[in-house]
Amino acid sequence: MVKGTIGRIRKAGAALAVAALVTVAGCSLNEGGGDSAGGSNEGSGEQAGGATLRIGTTTDMENFNPLQSLSKTDSWILNATYPTLLRIDENAQKVPELAEEYTTEDDGRTVVFHLRDDFEWTDGTPVTANDVAFTAQAIMDYQLGNVAAKLTWVTGIEVRDDQTVAFSLSEPYAPFAEGVGFWMRIVPEHIFSQAGDLSQFANDGDWVGAGAYVLESATKGQRYTLKANENYPYAPEGGAAVETVEYVVYPDVNTMILALRNGDIDLMGTPVPISAVASLEGEDAIEIETVDSLGFAHLTYNVQNPVLADQTVRQALSMVVDTESIIETILQGDGQQMVGPISPIFAEYDNTSLEPYPFDPAGARTLLEGAGYTDGNGDGMFDDLSFEMVCDQSNANLTRVGEVVRDSAAEAGIQIELACIERNTFLSRTRGGEYDIDLSQWGVFDNPMDQLRSTYLSSNPGGINYNLVADPELDALVNDAAVTADPAQFVEKIKGIDAYVHDQALLTPLYVENFRFAYRGDRFTGFDPSPSDLLGMVTGYSLSQVTTVD
Repeated sequence: MVKGTIGRIRKAGAALAVAALVTVAGCSLNEGGGDSAGGSNEGSGEQAGGATLRIGTTTDMENFNPLQSLSKTDSWILNATYPTLLRIDENAQKVPELAEEYTTEDDGRTVVFHLRDDFEWTDGTPVTANDVAFTAQAIMDYQLGNVAAKLTWVTGIEVRDDQTVAFSLSEPYAPFAEGVGFWMRIVPEHIFSQAGDLSQFANDGDWVGAGAYVLESATKGQRYTLKANENYPYAPEGGAAVETVEYVVYPDVNTMILALRNGDIDLMGTPVPISAVASLEGEDAIEIETVDSLGFAHLTYNVQNPVLADQTVRQALSMVVDTESIIETILQGDGQQMVGPISPIFAEYDNTSLEPYPFDPAGARTLLEGAGYTDGNGDGMFDDLSFEMVCDQSNANLTRVGEVVRDSAAEAGIQIELACIERNTFLSRTRGGEYDIDLSQWGVFDNPMDQLRSTYLSSNPGGINYNLVADPELDALVNDAAVTADPAQFVEKIKGIDAYVHDQALLTPLYVENFRFAYRGDRFTGFDPSPSDLLGMVTGYSLSQVTTVD
């Protein structure tokens, strides 16, 4: 029996090392609102509760079903409502939530989660191993969300007792426990088993959860109200000081910044654009918190487009992206350049043999001419190289990146139409392959193997293969690495996949950035943020630790 290490670490600067180590081992809605009051200090023993914390977002909720939602605001609200077995702390470490620990048996072919016995659903029903088993089986049966890809190894699930659930795997797979542990939201069997086809279950009212906060009411396009779960085991003594959390939807980030300044909201759930940081830092009532990233910005190419299926075209597109200039100007120097699909935060997998594609629009034009592309009417643009690039209009940095890439691509004779659109529309289009070039940012990649399987394996159900690539050679490389037990060989095989994707130019990595979140420090303190903009300041655990400022 081998125990998984999920103990809490509080060591400054440990995030990168820990992240590297992880890898080896229609709607009818409840309507309503909330009130504001005061609170007490964490751990004081005094009766807490009563405060309302208002969080701004630029994205409406898209899906209330925690088994299949992918949108950012969906994740913020549903992650607070439904517990996971593990969570990610401020150092990027996987630590206990519903699971106290996990162990492995049978040389890694069985993974056993041992649950706490003090979690309850908000209707008073205990959370048990049956809920975990039901959740996993439902995801596999209906192929729901990105967790389905992480469960492909499972051949059986055994509930040993109320606090013990075992997963049998076809092969040992080191990232299984922490991947499934973090990403799989546990749902109440006694509610969801009555819902019929869970792929069609709206879950749009009468929410029963067991997280730190539980969704209470929703007004689409306006606000979402959550109430503190008084039985959440990780709340400070006396209960959470923040009794009510309200998400308020704004049309754009500038309007949201104004709302923060005016005191209409207390926290920006969306990161502050770097261009606005200095002005906000100068305001006495506002505090800025810096949070590391576990994802990266990128261009992804839809290879179902016959022109983008040409490796030469993708390589030429990579040559019109000046990542160094983008980092210096748009991020004001606060970012790391990437080469290949593996983030440099995973130091063990740093592939120093790879060189970035040079920024060379003239060279890109020459490359395309050599491949037979022509400019028939002499207007300086190649006849067949016109693409739509979609992006999320709420991300101010990426909107500016899109403008820069569009202009430099024109120098190489490539026409790009930039379409920065409402986030949920953007997500729907990218998931459905309704785009040529996807300019976006991954939120959390917590280990390279799961990342590569989700993004590039053609047979992966519920994955995020937005390239729509089906490459037998790439499939073979990914599948071979996934079952490699020797740590040194495993690292080299990951680097090999990194090099293959880079050579194929399936994506153009842009940068890893630090995120800055702004909140009203004159009202609240004590946030416990986690890396990435997907987690940031608004995890259920973080919100449960917040206290009011006297």
